[in-house]
Amino acid sequence: MLQVYLLTIGYLLIGSGLLLVDEYGGQYILLIRLRRTVRSNLIVSVLLIVLGLLLSVAKFSYPIPPGPVLIGDLLPLVGCIMLTVYHTTQLVVYKRQGRFSTEEEHSDEDEVDMLKKTGSLIETHKRNLGFVLIGIAVLHFLFPGAVLL
Repeated sequence: MLQVYLLTIGYLLIGSGLLLVDEYGGQYILLIRLRRTVRSNLIVSVLLIVLGLLLSVAKFSYPIPPGPVLIGDLLPLVGCIMLTVYHTTQLVVYKRQGRFSTEEEHSDEDEVDMLKKTGSLIETHKRNLGFVLIGIAVLHFLFPGAVLL
């Protein structure tokens, strides 16, 4: 479980870096390179989504001891789920823009509306969500066995 613990902290920090790139990309060139890598490579985008799903399932099922058997690491679980939703909406938006393929895809009106609402909600609070995820990662790193933390 220590591998899942470290992977979760890394996933939260990378995700928060992607959320904070618009604010602090001018000061930290590493954030711009990270965003460019994720936006230009379909494999990296899909890998982030799959990793987020796997980490969410692992955090839900096998928390760090002495937490409860289910939902022991609640805040990192919520952070992983939020990042997975963010990466999924970004992947769909980039695919629609034709960055990953040359053909244009059409979808239902309900799917477009849901994607637009979710994406705009995350985009509006991007900076705050990035700092919250950094806080969750730091607290989870400092107190790994804290119950429901």
